[in-house]
Amino acid sequence: MPETGAVERSPRPTRRFVRYLGLRTPLPPSSWGLVVGGIAFALSLTPSLVPRTWLYQGIAAGLSAATGYLIGVFLLWNWAWWVRDIVEPAWNRIVGGRRVPEIWWRRIRTALFIVIPVALFWWILVAVRWQRQLAELMGAQAYYPAQFLLVLPVGLAVWALLVAAGRAVSAVAGVLANAVPGTNIRYGLRLVGSWGVVAVATVLVVDLVLPGTIRRATEQFFSVSKEEIRPDLVRPQVSERSGGPGSPTPWEDLGAYGTRFTALGLYRDELEQLTGRPSEEPIRVYAGMTDGDDDRERAQAVVRELERTGAADREALLVAPATGTGWVNPTTAQAFELFFDGDTAIASAQYSDVPSAVQFITDRDRVADYGEALVSAVVDWVHALPADHRPKLYIYGESLGTTAAESAFSGIRDIASSIDGMLLMGPPNSNTLHSELVTRRDPGTSEVLPEYSGGMMVRFAENAGDLTAWRHELADPESTEEWRAPRVLYLQHPSDPVVWWSPDLLLKRPDWLKEDAGFDRSPAMTWMPFVTFWQVTLDLPRAAKVPDGHGHNYGTSVVDGLAAIIGDDFTDDDISRIRGELETAMSTQGPEKEIGGNG
Repeated sequence: MPETGAVERSPRPTRRFVRYLGLRTPLPPSSWGLVVGGIAFALSLTPSLVPRTWLYQGIAAGLSAATGYLIGVFLLWNWAWWVRDIVEPAWNRIVGGRRVPEIWWRRIRTALFIVIPVALFWWILVAVRWQRQLAELMGAQAYYPAQFLLVLPVGLAVWALLVAAGRAVSAVAGVLANAVPGTNIRYGLRLVGSWGVVAVATVLVVDLVLPGTIRRATEQFFSVSKEEIRPDLVRPQVSERSGGPGSPTPWEDLGAYGTRFTALGLYRDELEQLTGRPSEEPIRVYAGMTDGDDDRERAQAVVRELERTGAADREALLVAPATGTGWVNPTTAQAFELFFDGDTAIASAQYSDVPSAVQFITDRDRVADYGEALVSAVVDWVHALPADHRPKLYIYGESLGTTAAESAFSGIRDIASSIDGMLLMGPPNSNTLHSELVTRRDPGTSEVLPEYSGGMMVRFAENAGDLTAWRHELADPESTEEWRAPRVLYLQHPSDPVVWWSPDLLLKRPDWLKEDAGFDRSPAMTWMPFVTFWQVTLDLPRAAKVPDGHGHNYGTSVVDGLAAIIGDDFTDDDISRIRGELETAMSTQGPEKEIGGNG
């Protein structure tokens, strides 16, 4: 037996560690954690932004339940450490010292093990109705109860794994506390110190080790540099395209997505055959990863290609920063060429080998550096041309490409003095300029559809219908509505999780969830601490896998967006004609799943 007043130390901390993990003598789950975790599991089944499959719903439910379990354990610790000492004496005075028999507590705990799974099973069936309503709102596939019942085992498995991981971390803290030499320090203080060490180590791993590990693993297994060129693509046979005759870059060196950008898209004779109008040979220039050692060198390679192909003589030039993999939206490129009958040049460059999601997690600053280098190089080149002999300059960005596009400008005044128009679709919530404009929006306007400075130069639209209404109003001779050039347009669906995801969702209810639901967001969606964060996080992988015009799928609404920033007097018939031509043109360019995603 230890001496009186001494702190007992386990002679075998490893044995305690093993026992804590349940490898020998399983410890019962926390009843508090089960209750709060079960509530969080159930709440995660409420609708969020896009319809979820049983797999993603199960993961979201497991993450929410594990978070709730942790909160329950935290509440239990506080109850045991200090709250009980305050509450119990007061309660005993009220009830005269009577206590609930321990047998009743055991019965309550046993009942919880039965009631919670049964209640969750029933709640999943209720959740199917919400998912069907959301799917109908978007014209997406509705899920059947039999499919969604798989949410329960997936969610419980994720929950159990995360609880086990949490117990392992707690055991490590306990082992460290017992490993402190000497007996003069109270065990509680040692435990607090050990938790501090574990917390610092966790932060270092998450902040320094994990991003690099994710990136290296992605580069090893999913890098687009390892993708083969689509076998149906043919090297361009015109000098107006990078990789074609006269281009300093071999076509194969443009990469998996650079070759798609330069090989796809209608040529001059195909444009004339489709539209019945005279056309020019469209220019498409692209710099691959081999065209320079850094972003600035690749940007200069793009400028040299613009000079070589005669882009200075074209009516319009579009700079389209690529997404993480180097993908340029083929629908946007083709639509831009249809608007100007091929009298165009489109420029882009690759800066990464990994998908946008990985790039976003591991190195967002790299995206900004790339965008600043590419856009600034082209803007400087255009402004060096004679004022009466230069193309109109437009900027287009989608998803992480909007981050690159914004990063080239210090603010609205810089945009106004540099370009002729900018279209940004599905901007991430973390974009600096976008966030500033939304934060400084005109009083009385909503976060989901803000208005900035009366819409004089910058406007936000939630769908093509908004753009049609503006076009009609601007064309009305009696209207006082004005949208000055250069026009800046943000197109963001109310159901796009890329636009609305933010770490703030953990503990703060955003304005967009206080406002009325937009045209394609379920009115049943509501904010819940922690739960909503996991819901929207698990919406991200499904963001673009919804019908055109919803989520992160902007589809042919790019036609309306381009018409808006170009600013000519387009009629409904013009828009309808170009949209029809675009759909015909895209039908010849292979399946969209092969042409790319927004990765």
